[in-house]
Order: sequence, then structure tokens, then C-alpha cells
Amino acid sequence: MPLSVAHGCSAYQLPCEDSAGQISSGRARNRTALIRTTRPVPAAVARHPRLGRELSGQRDLKEGTTARGEGSTRRAISSFEGGAAHFDRRTHCNHTMTYLKLNMHSFQVTANNLLSSGSVNPPAHGRIASGISALVISGFIAFLFAQHNMVFPYHDDWGYATLSYVGEQTGFTGRNFTLTQLLAFLYGEYVNWSGRFVAFFVQINIFKLGIEYVRLAQVGIILSIVFLAIKLSPQKRVFHPLIIVPIVYFLSLPQYSVAGGLYWFSASVAYVWGISLFLCAAYLIQRRKAFHLISTLLLACAAAFHEQMSFAVVAFVISYTILRQLPKFDAAQAFRDLKLTSPVFLIAIITTFAPGNFSRKNISAYPSNSLTETLTINAKALTHWIFAHPEGRILLAVLAASFVFLFVLLIKSSARKSKPIAITLFMLTLISICYTISLSLFFAATFFAYGALLFLLRTKFKFDAIVLSTYIAAVASLALLSVAPGVAGRSLLTFFFLMMIPVTFIFAQLFCVGPRPVVYAVILAALPFAASNAESIYTGYKANLEVNSVNHAKLIAASHEINHEKSPQSSVTLLKLPKPRYAEKMPYEKPQIEKWMKKYYALPNDFAFLWREQP
Repeated sequence: MPLSVAHGCSAYQLPCEDSAGQISSGRARNRTALIRTTRPVPAAVARHPRLGRELSGQRDLKEGTTARGEGSTRRAISSFEGGAAHFDRRTHCNHTMTYLKLNMHSFQVTANNLLSSGSVNPPAHGRIASGISALVISGFIAFLFAQHNMVFPYHDDWGYATLSYVGEQTGFTGRNFTLTQLLAFLYGEYVNWSGRFVAFFVQINIFKLGIEYVRLAQVGIILSIVFLAIKLSPQKRVFHPLIIVPIVYFLSLPQYSVAGGLYWFSASVAYVWGISLFLCAAYLIQRRKAFHLISTLLLACAAAFHEQMSFAVVAFVISYTILRQLPKFDAAQAFRDLKLTSPVFLIAIITTFAPGNFSRKNISAYPSNSLTETLTINAKALTHWIFAHPEGRILLAVLAASFVFLFVLLIKSSARKSKPIAITLFMLTLISICYTISLSLFFAATFFAYGALLFLLRTKFKFDAIVLSTYIAAVASLALLSVAPGVAGRSLLTFFFLMMIPVTFIFAQLFCVGPRPVVYAVILAALPFAASNAESIYTGYKANLEVNSVNHAKLIAASHEINHEKSPQSSVTLLKLPKPRYAEKMPYEKPQIEKWMKKYYALPNDFAFLWREQP
């Protein structure tokens, strides 16, 4: 008989027992009832097959032996009382009453033992598991703070922080601009460069507070994504060993998307920060099983962060509107959903079709003038980044494990194995054939098979429509890249973070239906490789920490001396980074950045930066 899963372990026909030893079931816990005899006895004893027969004077009380709920328990109690009264009237013997009292005392002791056993109170190992989960989360938070403490402004960060990147605003020093100047800058960006006005608005205002606030905000964003990945999964509980799944996934992110991507704030704000709003909306929709005003507002804000997010959010809204109504499609309800979410489509259009995007397109160097050739080149680039690049192998292994787990769940979904096995063999054969033809075709076939399995399992295990819709959103985020001038490694950040949701969901789903050791074995096997990957990135940024800190201190001191001490200082000697890979472009690589940095530190335009190699 196939298992049934709604939104978590709590909806399985066979209950899912978590690591705390507690049955995650919708049924209430065992209750105790008073048996109106010489002494009160809990209902658990009355329901026990052996104890029930002895309590009834060794009569075969079928109702008592088969009782499982309170109603059955009451029938067993009534049967016992009637049988005992009939027995007393028939015998009138004192030794019989003595026998019953001795039995009642014996069974009362047994009842106390039953109620104090591990079946009622969670075992100690469950509390230990929760404690270990808390330590893992604490360690992850400490790692994020340590990592971000070594991230400094790079490249565009200086230009946006001082309203100088495109459509420069003047009339102020440092970051002492007004709201009017900020809005004028954002308008210039929207018209001449990009539609990401919400992302820039957030970034500029937090940079105005200070770099430490930018770091703190990004740590919060990453933690929210990791926690929401668990909350959207069948497990739901953050303090559970499965929290290791999204953490390992995060640590596996390839260096090409992290260095100069996630740890370059101008990129991460645009590509990643909107995802937390997207997942908050998805979580609210999952709980209410429908769109509503708050989720619509969150999705609209998320769509405004980046053009890729616009595509992803629109794909999510459309797919969820359709999937949540299957197998019977209600056109009227679908129209009401689309009407409610119309602001999402409006914001997506405003962001994607911003005049600045077309202006930038005209000055961008496309790999080919032919659209067909551009699509082909970008498809090969995406395939290389995801499937072939050596820095992405750890994350690819985690994604592949979730793909294999989908096949396992498909086979476990039916008592008759022939059909799911046939589907599995067909898909694997199709993917193999595509691989022999073209790596790009293999790329497309793999993504199609992944989504098809999520679709097939939506009825077998009642996979939440949120999961498949989020997967479709992740794939849709790549669609815009197919017509872009180029595909940079950082541009896959939106896809990678969105894929954390289906991956975590699949691991949690298999954990609930078993075999659990396989889930733990796979994720623990990936852990040392993921940790090594994160450690190498951490080491790279740590190597640059001292130089970045010294340069920052020198510039702060120079600004103070010039603006407050009226010093005639006209230059400062700065050090080049020993690990340039773990930073975006530096001023000695692009002189335009020096102008933005001088404005950031309130230094004169003729002030000179003298760059030297580290001794």
C-alpha cells in the first residue's frame, strides 16, 4: 500500500518518527482513563490484550482486546464492570474479591510502568539529537559571521555607495546624500543601465549605515534561506538533524559563484537577497494553500530585485496556479489567482523591460549577432558551469544524489514495482542517449526528467505544489541567461539558491519513508568535501584580510587628517591584495574605481593612491 504524505511527516499513513523518538502523527497522545473499580486504572492498561483479560476475571472481553480509542476503551470498561458484577453475584466468596484486589494492585503497578516508559516520554537520544542540531546551527552562524567579516567593498560597491556608478549625483561628500539625490540616481540607473531599482535602493541605504550592516544583513538573508528550506520540507523542524542538508548544500556552492559573486555585495544583493522574500511568500502560501495579499506583496518585491528573479517569480506564480488545482482545473479560480497576483506580473514587466536594459544591450558585446548562435553558445556555457566545471563537482554530487533519491521514491511509491521501474529505465535510457548526442541536450533532458519525477510524485507522496513550482522557478531563472551577452559564474546564484528547496525537500521526504541511514550516509559523505570547499574560500579571503584592513585604516586616517586636521597630505601608499581572485576588480585594475573610493572616503579628486606589492 503506498504511503501518503501531505506537507510533512505528520500526514503519512504510516507515521514518521523523528530522531526524538516522537511519532509525528495527527492522532492525539495516549490518554489515561479511570476504571470505576476498586482503584483507578489508566486506559492504556484496559486496552492491553493480556491485562484486559485478567482484569475481567479471565473472561474473554473481545471489546477490550480490540479497543484502540477512547470509545472502545469505554466499551471494554463497561464489559469488565458487568462481568465482574455477574461474577460477584454468582460466587459470593471472599476469596474471589481478594483475588481481584491482588490483581488490581498488580496491574496498577504495571500501568505505572507502562505510562513512564519511553513510549510516552521521548528518549534521551532525541534530546541529544536536538542539542547536536543546535550546535550545528550555532557553528554555521559563527562561520557566516567569520566569513563575512573578511568581505570588503569591491568594484561597483564603491560606485553605488556614493551614487556615482551611472548618472552620478553631486553636491555632497562621502555618503551624505539626500533622498531626492538617491531617487534621481535610481531613475538614471533605470533609464540608462538596469531595472534593478529595488536592489540598488536596498544596497545603497544599507551601505550608508556602514559596511558592517551590509555584512550583518547578508548573514541574516542566508540564514533565512537555509531555515526556510527546512520549513518548506516535510520535516518542518529547524532543530533537527536534517538541518545539515541545506547547510552542506550551501557549503558546496562553487567558488566561481561565491568569490566575486555571493561575497561581492553588488552581485549578491541583486541575485540572492530577493530569494528570502520569495521563500517567505512560498512558506505563507504553503501554510494557507492559496495566494493572499501578503504573499503577493512579497513576490512583487522579490521580482523587482533582478531580471532573473522576475522570470523566476512569474514562472512560480503561473505553475503554482495550475498545479494546485490538478487533477481538475478550475478556470474561474485560476483567473482569481492571477488577478490577485497581477502586481507581480506588473513589477516583473517593469523590471525586465526597463529602458536601461535595452541601452546596456546596445553597448554590450554579444558573442554573435545571430540569436540562434547566441542561444547555442550560452547553452554550452550553462552546461559547462553546472555539469563540467571542476569547482562545481561537489554541488553537482549533491544535486545528483537528490535526483537518484527521486527514483528511489518513485519505486517506493507503489506496491507493484513494474511500472515505476519501467519509468526509471525509460528516463535513464533517454538521458544516456542525449548524453551521447550532446552535452547541452543531456543538460536539457536531465532537467526535464528531474521536473517530471517531481510531477509524478506529487500524487504518490503528495509532494507540495510549492516544491515543483520552486523548481520550475529555478529553471526559469536560467532562461534569461540564454539570451544574455555572456554567462558569468555569479549569474547562477539565483538558480543555485532556489534549487536548495527541492533538494532539501527530497532528502527530507526520503528520510520520512526510509531508508534513513542512506540519507544520513549521503549527506555525511558530502560534508567533508563541502567543508573543504568552504575552507578554501575562507582561506582566500583571510589572506586578503590584513591588507584590506590596513588599506581601510589608512584611508580613514587620511580622510580625517585632510578634513579635520587640514593636513596638506596629497597621497597615500596602499597595498595590493595577495589573493586577487577573492575580490572583485580592484582600483589598480580599473582606475575608475579610485574616483568612487575617493568620494566614499571624502578625499579630494587630486588625491593620489600609490599601490605597492605586499612585502
